[in-house]
Amino acid sequence: MNPAQRAQAQRLFEEAIRGGTPDPASWVATQTIDEQVLAEVKRLLTEHSAHLTHAEHLPAETPSRLADGLLNQILGEYRIEKLIGSGGMGRVYFARSTTDATREVAMKVLGRAVTSQIAIQRFAREAEVMKKLHHPAIASFYASGMYDDGEGAVPWFAMEYIANAKELVMWCDAKHLDLRERLGIVAQISDAIGHAHRMGIVHRDLKPANILVAVDGSPKVIDFGVARCLGNDSEMTAIQTQTGQLVGTMQYMSPEQFAGDPRKIDQRADVYALGVVLFELISGTYPHDVRALSVHEAARIVCDIDAPDIRSTLSEVDEELSGIVAKCLRRERSERFADARELGIKLRSWLRGEPISNPVAEFSKEPATAVKNRSIQGKKQPHSLEPDTIRRSSGWLVPTLSVLLVAIVALVATDTIKPQWLVDQWRKIIKSSGFSSAQQDESPAISEAILIESDPSGANVTIDGLDVGVTPLRSIIAWKQNSQNAMIIISKSGFQKHTESISAAPRGGRTAPLQMRVRLDPAATVTVP
Repeated sequence: MNPAQRAQAQRLFEEAIRGGTPDPASWVATQTIDEQVLAEVKRLLTEHSAHLTHAEHLPAETPSRLADGLLNQILGEYRIEKLIGSGGMGRVYFARSTTDATREVAMKVLGRAVTSQIAIQRFAREAEVMKKLHHPAIASFYASGMYDDGEGAVPWFAMEYIANAKELVMWCDAKHLDLRERLGIVAQISDAIGHAHRMGIVHRDLKPANILVAVDGSPKVIDFGVARCLGNDSEMTAIQTQTGQLVGTMQYMSPEQFAGDPRKIDQRADVYALGVVLFELISGTYPHDVRALSVHEAARIVCDIDAPDIRSTLSEVDEELSGIVAKCLRRERSERFADARELGIKLRSWLRGEPISNPVAEFSKEPATAVKNRSIQGKKQPHSLEPDTIRRSSGWLVPTLSVLLVAIVALVATDTIKPQWLVDQWRKIIKSSGFSSAQQDESPAISEAILIESDPSGANVTIDGLDVGVTPLRSIIAWKQNSQNAMIIISKSGFQKHTESISAAPRGGRTAPLQMRVRLDPAATVTVP
């Protein structure tokens, strides 16, 4: 698709959404005969329809063509009050229970124009999947059924209505959430997807648009329309994705999803998508930005190029958190977390300040095959000074060392060399080898984030003599095991310098993130009489 076609598809998509037609796909087909443009618009409409359920509403001035026979009708026990969204798969209504006026639902109704067997199966599967899932961070399922519109049976289902919800990234940005708060939400989402994984369900289209946040800050995962059920204990496993068919949203798809083989798609595809969401929430960008690329170009990048270290976009992220994100985004699914629940556990460990177990082995960027190649039948390869090497060299090494030792003793006994000279030479050898510095640095640094703000802003900040930027800013303090405090200096021309000492805390010992908010006093002026 060339740029002109892409621009036309975007324009038609926006017009279809603004128009509020109950069947935008059919309306678009009357506007162009370009098959590529039509296919792109339908793709955009399908993506858009996922989060219309709660996150968006139609304009107050409802177009006349929006009216339909379902308004004020009762489906099941729910009376339909208004149309709140429409997309490529159908319409979404706001409805209220006739037996419990406090229960408000979002009712999804499959569009009459959507008649393909795959679409009908997916609609039914979404209802079946949601019926199996019961978690606070997954939108609740209430009921499903069929209604006759005069042309035949049309399926519908009712799910939890999340009033005034925002999609994940919009919520975090609007609330100016800090790093810890963002990670806390992702941990909740990971728990919800982990629950689905334990039920044998893979979402396959996790993205911010399918993760809504209610007004109280609680996340809700929606849209299980392309979910896949693993195992053989469900009738839903009969509904299979055809080999070669791509399912998902390109920006969040794993390498195995681009490959198009459903047999290789399991819960670790969701882990990859959560890794992209994590990367986006933390850094404001993507590991691979493939939004404007063709499917072929996007597949080549995601499948062949490693995701960058998130610290390349945000240096304040510590090694352990960057390792968690990197493990989610491994190209080889066997190197990712086993499921979303495991990711949630790691995020909560990081939030509590607990050291991540064996971070070098667990989060090393070295491929698992390389680790295996270093090991033969589980035995470590001998280093250059291992006992086996010494035994092989003992024919000359031991006699030589013995002669050298006897010579040194004789020189000291005859006062040819002084003992202090030997000590000085030994210290030089140790220093030149770097052994002493290695000993001093063996205590690992612990990075702790700090938010520094000043009134007025734009003040220079140094931490332990290192210039870290101007306020407001987020930076880190690298504590070592023997650290007692860190000296922070905030200075601005025309104002008095502010100096503050931050006491170190053991990992996990601080109950709240570090924050400094300082009001700078004007510099004293000297009046000359």
